[in-house]
Amino acid sequence: MLKQLVKSLASQLGYHITVTPITNTPVAKRAAYIHIGKCGGSAIDNALRKALATPEDARLCRDTSIAASMTNFGQALDSLDSQCRFSEHHLIQLQGLLRYFLSLERHYVSGHWGVNHDILSTYRDVHFITMLRDPIARLKSNYIFNKLTNNLPVMPPNNFSNDDLIAEANTILFSTRGWQMANTQSAFICGRYPATPDEAKAQHTRFIENLACFGLVGFLDNLNAFSDKFTQQFNRPLDIKVHNATESQISHETQKVVDTLQEYFRSKEIKTHLAKLCEQELKNIDVARERFG
Repeated sequence: MLKQLVKSLASQLGYHITVTPITNTPVAKRAAYIHIGKCGGSAIDNALRKALATPEDARLCRDTSIAASMTNFGQALDSLDSQCRFSEHHLIQLQGLLRYFLSLERHYVSGHWGVNHDILSTYRDVHFITMLRDPIARLKSNYIFNKLTNNLPVMPPNNFSNDDLIAEANTILFSTRGWQMANTQSAFICGRYPATPDEAKAQHTRFIENLACFGLVGFLDNLNAFSDKFTQQFNRPLDIKVHNATESQISHETQKVVDTLQEYFRSKEIKTHLAKLCEQELKNIDVARERFG
């Protein structure tokens, strides 16, 4: 109630603010949350901020980071190929942003960062944290969420048109963009999207090595274990209030979009295709679960 009152008053004054609880007793350990989209990240980030963040530890603004990447992309975003190149470009820009925020030596930083082995090796004093998820479930959630919310000509799908959802989905998922969405978790942990299935296999070792540099790796289907490990490492509780960001975007007008796409994802052809796209990513997550779960 108080949060809504503060936000309402700020809005009347011409300000848009986000109110999330933080701590008054920071821990000695510095922490950085690598937020991979559609892995329960917002709920995890809010809980981590409540436990670790101080007033100066503002989270990375996703819209601002995307806008900055668009400014220095230097190409027209007029095709699916160029949009895929932008995704690769943006991931590199995110790594630069992460380096900058880590250099400020704040107690806690969070955002949709990409990380790489050099960053992990340079900032060994930082307790890196991330959350992983079954890659097929993540891809489907990512696709539907973007379709409902994305109003930019980058990282398709977007909500520009609902005229032919199935044709659009086929175009995207049977393209480089579908491959990127399938391999997002490895890309964010390794710092780049693998270009081919062979590169995805070759990247497996780096994926596991990089995760070994993290202080805490969680899995969305086992939040209790993640919370318990956090408490052991930071000596304070972690209050995760689960919130499904996709469901919050569903309205009477968009329910048909969700129903159509969910039915599409249940078709035998698409289930087979998604399993193929995520083949190496599934192996990566299985090994990560064995090592860090």
